[in-house]
Amino acid sequence: MASQWRRDNDDGPADRSPHFFKIILPNAVQEGKLRIPDKFVQKFGVDLSDMAFLTIPNGRKWKVKLTQHAGGVWFQNGWSEFASSHGVAVGHLLVFKYEGNSQFHVLIFDATATEIDYTLDDELQVHRIEDDESDDSSVEIIKHFYRGEGSGSAHPKKDGGVAKNLVIANAFKSENPLFTVIMRPSYVNGKDRASLPQHIINYLPRDGFTKDYTKASILPVKLQIVDRLWLVKLYIYERSGGSSCVVSAGWSTFVRENSLQVGDVCVFELIMRDGVVLNVHIFKCQD
Repeated sequence: MASQWRRDNDDGPADRSPHFFKIILPNAVQEGKLRIPDKFVQKFGVDLSDMAFLTIPNGRKWKVKLTQHAGGVWFQNGWSEFASSHGVAVGHLLVFKYEGNSQFHVLIFDATATEIDYTLDDELQVHRIEDDESDDSSVEIIKHFYRGEGSGSAHPKKDGGVAKNLVIANAFKSENPLFTVIMRPSYVNGKDRASLPQHIINYLPRDGFTKDYTKASILPVKLQIVDRLWLVKLYIYERSGGSSCVVSAGWSTFVRENSLQVGDVCVFELIMRDGVVLNVHIFKCQD
C-alpha cells in the first residue's frame, strides 16, 4: 500500500520533517513499550508532552502515553494496543515522521520490508487510553532534562541511512511489480538465503517449477544489475501458516560480488523475459 506521506510529496519538494525508525526487538514486544532514540529526544524533547499521537496512513490516530525511565523516553501506555492492532511483531520496522506537537505519522513494514496493508476503520477516531495521573516518570521533566546539549548517546548514523533508504526505495516507481527487502545479518553472512515478500508468489508463472526433498517448489531465476546476471533459485514453501519465498542457490555470490551489507535496501523489479528476471536496485546504507 502506498504511504500517505509519499503521495503527498510526489510532486513537491523533498520532505524535510524529522524522521527516525525502529526495528522491533523481542523486548519491545515482551515489555509493551518502545524507546524513542535518544538523539531525537535531545533535539525535539522540549516539544514533547506526556501524550503522543500516532497516525497511520489510513487516517486512524492513536493516543499513546510517553514515559521517562532507564535514562530514556518511551512509548508506553497504549503502545501494546497500537502494536497488536497492526500485527507489529519482532523483525518489523516502523518509520516515524515527526510533525511537531507530539504528532507522529507512522509507516509499518513487515519482516520482509514490505509495507503492511492498513485496515480501514469504520470511523476515523482517536484511540483513547486512560489518562493516568502524572508521576515521576512523566515526560513533563523532559523539558528540563533534555534542554541544552543533553547527555544521551546518539544512535549510529547508519540508522538514519536505513530510514532514508526506505523512503527513497518506496518512492521508486515502475510499471513492473516491485519488492523491497532490507538486508538483515542472516541475509549477508554467507548462509546463501534471504526471504522475499510473500506476495511475489502472485506474480510468478505457474510452470517451470520443480520439487526437491524439502517439498519446496523451486524456480530458477536471474538477478540482474545493468547488463550482468546472477543465477539463483526461488524456493516456495507451503505451510499451514501460509506461503513463504526464499532466494538461495547463488544468493551468497550475489551478496559478495555486490558488497551488500546489513542495512542496505534492495528493490527487486520483476521482469518476464526469457524466464523470470529480477532487476535489482540497490540503495546503500551510508555510515
